Amino acid sequence: MPNKNKAVREDRLVTRAEIAAMAGVARPTVTSWSRGHGFPGAERAGGGEYFRRSAVLEWLDGRPVPRGSRGPEELEGLTFGDRARRTLAVGDPEGGVVPGPAGDGVGTDPLAARDRARVRELMGPLADRVRGAGSLVDYMALLLSLLFLRRLGGERWDCVEQGMAVGTGSDGARALLRRIGSVTDRSLALRGVVPGMEEAVRRLEPRTYEDLKRVVRQVPELGPHAFQAILDEYETSAQLRSGEFFTPRGVVRIMAGLTYSACHDEQPGSIYDPYARGGEMLVEAAAYCRSQGVAVRGLELHGYSHGHDTARLGNMNLALQGARPQVRLGRGAPWAAGDFQGTFYDYVLTNPPFNMNDSAGEPRSDGEWPYGSPPVGNDNFAYLQHAVKSLREGGTAAVVMPMKAGNSANGAEAAIRRSMLERGVVKCVLGLPDRLFSSTPVPVAVWFLSHPSQPNEDVLFLDARSLGTMRKGKRVLGEDDSRAVLEAYRSELGSEAAVRVEIDQGRAVLGARVSREAALRDPGCSLNPADHVRVARKDKASVESDLAEAWEEMERCAGALRPAALDASRPPAASSSREGWGTVTLSELCTVQAGPSFTLLRDARTPYGQVPLVFPKHLDQGRIGDIEGEAVSVAFAERLRKFSLRAGDIVCIRTGAIGPPALVGAREEGWMPSTNILRLRVLDPGRTDPHYLAHYLGRPESVAWVVDRATATGAPSISARSLGNQPVVLPPLDEQRRIAGELASLEERAAAHQRFAEAVSAARAALAERLMAPAPGQDTSSVGATPAPTSLRTEGPHS
Repeated sequence: MPNKNKAVREDRLVTRAEIAAMAGVARPTVTSWSRGHGFPGAERAGGGEYFRRSAVLEWLDGRPVPRGSRGPEELEGLTFGDRARRTLAVGDPEGGVVPGPAGDGVGTDPLAARDRARVRELMGPLADRVRGAGSLVDYMALLLSLLFLRRLGGERWDCVEQGMAVGTGSDGARALLRRIGSVTDRSLALRGVVPGMEEAVRRLEPRTYEDLKRVVRQVPELGPHAFQAILDEYETSAQLRSGEFFTPRGVVRIMAGLTYSACHDEQPGSIYDPYARGGEMLVEAAAYCRSQGVAVRGLELHGYSHGHDTARLGNMNLALQGARPQVRLGRGAPWAAGDFQGTFYDYVLTNPPFNMNDSAGEPRSDGEWPYGSPPVGNDNFAYLQHAVKSLREGGTAAVVMPMKAGNSANGAEAAIRRSMLERGVVKCVLGLPDRLFSSTPVPVAVWFLSHPSQPNEDVLFLDARSLGTMRKGKRVLGEDDSRAVLEAYRSELGSEAAVRVEIDQGRAVLGARVSREAALRDPGCSLNPADHVRVARKDKASVESDLAEAWEEMERCAGALRPAALDASRPPAASSSREGWGTVTLSELCTVQAGPSFTLLRDARTPYGQVPLVFPKHLDQGRIGDIEGEAVSVAFAERLRKFSLRAGDIVCIRTGAIGPPALVGAREEGWMPSTNILRLRVLDPGRTDPHYLAHYLGRPESVAWVVDRATATGAPSISARSLGNQPVVLPPLDEQRRIAGELASLEERAAAHQRFAEAVSAARAALAERLMAPAPGQDTSSVGATPAPTSLRTEGPHS
């Protein structure tokens, strides 16, 4: 029986001219063939048509070479397929393999700090100078093409360098871009990837030829793993939909590690992703295998992609890691596609789109569903079953699912869960925290599934929802998080035993192993870790320690509070003289500057930015509160530095729920106001104290003045000119400072009281734990005459 995996691996895309050369005919003959019955369909990109070489060869096998067209050494019965294979055997232009990356790059973040700095530079002002009227996504295509070609090396990169050496001016820049795109597309087509990079990079309009050459010179200095940093920028700038965004590296790393651990008895030979996105699953799985001594070039890596752009990115990403890229573009569900039907894999790793449907609401007539027909509304359980069906015996699948898929009330989904449990294909379900993905805040779970020939007698549930570190609005899973999950997975747990792997305070992986019979007793057959994992109780020593620490903090806060309260018996005296006092308008004291327009900020906001954006919601009790996930790049902030904030500025709400302004401190130096913020900057610090002015504008009377004048067109709004007309009572500078000091003192007392109240609440919770919590090991879940199975009772937080 032929090795179908090998046939898929060796496939590539060819043009009509290349078909003619293979078959030894004129190009018009191929055009005539393509109009006939049964000729393979074309894939179109960049104004050209491409055909799968394997499909063309199969078609040519059924077409004999006519007597008059045979050469002197060609015998009767020869087919055009025979001739084409002989031609390919003599001179295959390219094997499709690239050298593997330097170093294994696994186990630590492979992106060196030097690479990060270079990527930031390439994404800064230089990006705007090179892209011109082109989009940032087009600019990403240029960077990725250069990185790909440099890694391929040889004549492809030589062609780029030769083009860079001969051109000048705008014409030279256009010619170099065409050359880069053309060479990339040819290399992609030889790897079976539908081309399209030339079309993207030709939309760029470099300001100068030197700017373009600077990019071309810098990209070769990047390591192969810089591809991921560029993909991060691509995802943000392209505002990808849920079906297109990439899976965070921390999630993929955990999936690859656990999948490998599940199949540790033998080395894998094939890996498949039925929803390949940017190829990150295949890349990380291959990298993890490499770290365990598996030769990456020997791995069969197959992916099925739904987008031209992401398919190209996935294949280039794989090629940079030294693997044969095989991410195919598909137009329908993978279980209905023909490319990989009948092929089985050691690993299946995928992150399918959540709660989406590829059947357009039609009845499920496609696919085979051994565990039950999935509901028409979404394909969650279709992908789970497809993953299991794609496994060879002994293989393991890891599939990202929304957490709710584990205990959804849908009858069809509950029936499928029950069937999968009965057949023993569910090995482990891992619950992960929310806010891991850029496009959705919902928590997710990873289902680890095995081939039904080796049924699992129990299911390991892991609750890792407390893991991760917040970084620019997203939760990031680091190396310590990955190690904790792997440690919990590898723990030798007895039936219905519990495990706790703690990283630090507040971050731990909780686990429980539940027998298949116990899980099946649940009416809804829940596979949500929150329904199985009970929070490990603290021992007596930990409870006493927590109480002592909380009590000490309460007493410390009380000690800080008493001195502040002693001198608060009477209010400070008002000034006895009003000499030098006056009333002026706000515009006489400071400039009033509105934040950048919505149009400017719309495409600039990114969770990977370094300069925070201040929105009305961040103004809290005269200060700017904590900001997460709202930022712009340093390059963008530099271009709009006239809007940036300085210590001593005052920010007010321009549109929205009008409230007190906030004083900008040293922490917020250089931050950027959003569109709905007005920035006030004192004109003469020798006349006006900004602290006094902030207190004055925060008075209830001052806020009411603004509210009365805010136009109510959908939302209250006040213009910079109107705000500048606000009257301000202004005493001499020394008196301003005295008043500001008295008010600041009361603010500190209020903050001290708040800290004390929080400490008292924490001490109360710790005391309640000591006085009221059951003893370690005591089972408090039996309530009523018929207790539920212990493995199914929930004592931890629900998702």
